[in-house]
Amino acid sequence: MRFLIAQGIALLSLTYGSYKDVKTREIPDFPWLVMGAAGVVLRVQDHQWKMMALSLGVSLFLGVILAVSGLFGGADIKAFLALSLLIPTYPVGFPVFVVSVFNNLVVIRVVEIFVVLFYNLVKGHTYEGEIPWWKKIVLYMTGFPRLKEALDYRFLPLQDTEGILHLLPDIDTDIDKFKAECELKEIWVTYGSPLIAYMTVACVIAFVKGDIVLHLMNYFIGF
Repeated sequence: MRFLIAQGIALLSLTYGSYKDVKTREIPDFPWLVMGAAGVVLRVQDHQWKMMALSLGVSLFLGVILAVSGLFGGADIKAFLALSLLIPTYPVGFPVFVVSVFNNLVVIRVVEIFVVLFYNLVKGHTYEGEIPWWKKIVLYMTGFPRLKEALDYRFLPLQDTEGILHLLPDIDTDIDKFKAECELKEIWVTYGSPLIAYMTVACVIAFVKGDIVLHLMNYFIGF
């Protein structure tokens, strides 16, 4: 019963966060506060305080790495921490539940990368600037060209207003200000993936099938 309650709270909170993430990329804190508070209440019943502390520690470690890398925003990390409090462990997948969710999220992002690469290959997109070959490969796997006037909150520029390429986007870019200052007609951008929505899918997969990475390791190397 506790697992069903925790699953319901997690899915409701993450689904609401996904809606806000897709629509505006701005998410209030209350769904994460609900998840975290519910986790504490559930621990009063099951006394899994040590497991919750371990789960929180793991999510903090991963959150710091992702924050420094610029791959996660503030709301993404808060959701990850709240989930670690709500569901510290689960009978399917990796013993620490957030690790399974993280691994599934990585798989989803890898799939997205290959979709972007395939899109660029089909469209014949090429970057004309002088950059090393490996940077072009990374660029083709993460970005694509788009007319400046078509930019909105969903797209993050991979070029600055002077056209200089940056493989890591600034997630805090003011798109309206960028469009006003940039004189290029077309720039390379990356899709600002709604990671809360991806996390929701990763969580559902973890509930139903467990950890995709563990399944793959078991299939290929008998882990």
